Amino acid sequence: MTDTRPRITEVEQHGIDTIPAEHRHSRPLDLFRIQFGGANTFATVILGTFPVILGLSLWQAVAATVAGVLVGALFLMPMGLFGPVTGTNNAVSSGAHFGVRGRIVGSFLSLLTAIAFYSISVWVSGDAVVGALVRLAGVHDSDLLRGIVYAVLGGVVIVVVIYGYAFMLLVNKVVVIGNTLLILLGGLAYTGKLDLGYNPGPDAYALGSFWPTFVLSALIVMGNPISFGAFLGDWSRYIPAGTKPSRLLGATLFAQLATLVPFLFGVFTATLVAGRPTTSSR
Repeated sequence: MTDTRPRITEVEQHGIDTIPAEHRHSRPLDLFRIQFGGANTFATVILGTFPVILGLSLWQAVAATVAGVLVGALFLMPMGLFGPVTGTNNAVSSGAHFGVRGRIVGSFLSLLTAIAFYSISVWVSGDAVVGALVRLAGVHDSDLLRGIVYAVLGGVVIVVVIYGYAFMLLVNKVVVIGNTLLILLGGLAYTGKLDLGYNPGPDAYALGSFWPTFVLSALIVMGNPISFGAFLGDWSRYIPAGTKPSRLLGATLFAQLATLVPFLFGVFTATLVAGRPTTSSR
């Protein structure tokens, strides 16, 4: 039997059309990898800092984060079932329910979500690279330097996307391992500085009391798994149609639970700087 798996260096040939059965070489494990790899980033770490920034104690923030990820994952899980059945993405599949014109709303929301997370990722990652260059190489921080780094990172992301699913999958296989190790090493480096009893007190709640602040924090966290809903079909459509739904649901659930690694790194490290006055750079 001829192997029709596309080469890594081959630009994606499929758009919104149905993926032929002979081109469906992915597995639920790949769906896990591409989700976890896509969320195992500095952007997720930043989202993880919000519960602490909003005034929750360390363990309240952990509870809000776990609740947000879990509830968001439960809403997200069914979104991966359409791709293998229809062979196309969720935006096109939704035309069966909302009509050709109605699905434009979903497509537009997908575009806005993609732009938002693309911008956040480039901004946060760029600042991290600039910070490393300033500390390790002794270069001077400037708007020009940041602009160059942002442009390079943004360009790399665009190249990966243009090459398409096979290249994205390869990148995310590496990212899953590399970023996870970096975050775990970062957590190890901060171990001696963490205050496990961190609690700024009830006066710190951003919304005045515990429950409104807790719910807001959980909703912010929940936005991360929910944001994958529009894109899950783009990846799951490369999985054979006969795949058991339970395997697809499990891949999404465990991928989102795995994002607790960057989320909790953000929660714990946020306690190191929360409430501290900023110093002038002058």
